[in-house]
This record gives sequence, structure tokens and C-alpha cells, in this order.
Amino acid sequence: MTYIITNQCIECHRCVSACPTRAITQNEQQYQINPERCNDCVGHYTVPQCWAVCPTNSGCIPREILARSLATTSPNDYWDTWFGIYNNLVSRLKANCQPAYWHHWFDTYSQALAKQLQTPRSVGVNA
Repeated sequence: MTYIITNQCIECHRCVSACPTRAITQNEQQYQINPERCNDCVGHYTVPQCWAVCPTNSGCIPREILARSLATTSPNDYWDTWFGIYNNLVSRLKANCQPAYWHHWFDTYSQALAKQLQTPRSVGVNA
């Protein structure tokens, strides 16, 4: 899935330097993402960096979310669309969660710390 820069972009230039595939360019005074180069930061990061560094949280969004939000024509559907986008993003974050890694890291770290605390320290004695 590729990302798109919306009219909410404040042109802060953060996304340009954060993009690992150099898919973001400036055309005249507007930023754009080349869909052929954008790969959702797969192989580089677990979260797309243009979206992660965007201070507006809506200047850079997945293309499919924009298409879905434009498909709703009724202003009464605003909150339905908003919660749909929110639930989609939360489910993506949960899918990228790696609790086994963090449990292993915590167990390894706590065991090393416990060994360090159990090791008697030699106290220097002045003769």
C-alpha cells in the first residue's frame, strides 16, 4: 500500500528526509509521493516514516484510506469514516506488535540484572 500527501500537509520537510526509498519529492510548491517507489517502508521500518514524522497526523495517509474517505458523500458519515480510519490504524499497529520479542528481551535483561546483583562485590581493604 502506498501513501499520499493530502492538503493537510504543512510542508515541514520532515517526510522528505525520513523516507528510506526517496519516494517523496517536491513538485513546484507541493510535495508528492511516487507510488512506484513507495513501499510502505517495508524492509526498513515497521511504521511508514512519512506518517510517523508528520506533525499533523493527516498530511500523509495511506492511499486506500483516502479513497475510502472520499467515497463517503454524506456529511453524516464523518464520524463513521473517522472511526473506520482509526480502527484500521489501530489494527495495523496491533498486527505489527511483537510481544514475544519484548518478553524475551525483558527475561534476558532481568536474568542478567539478577546475576549482577547476586555476585558479591569485593570490598577494597586498605592495609
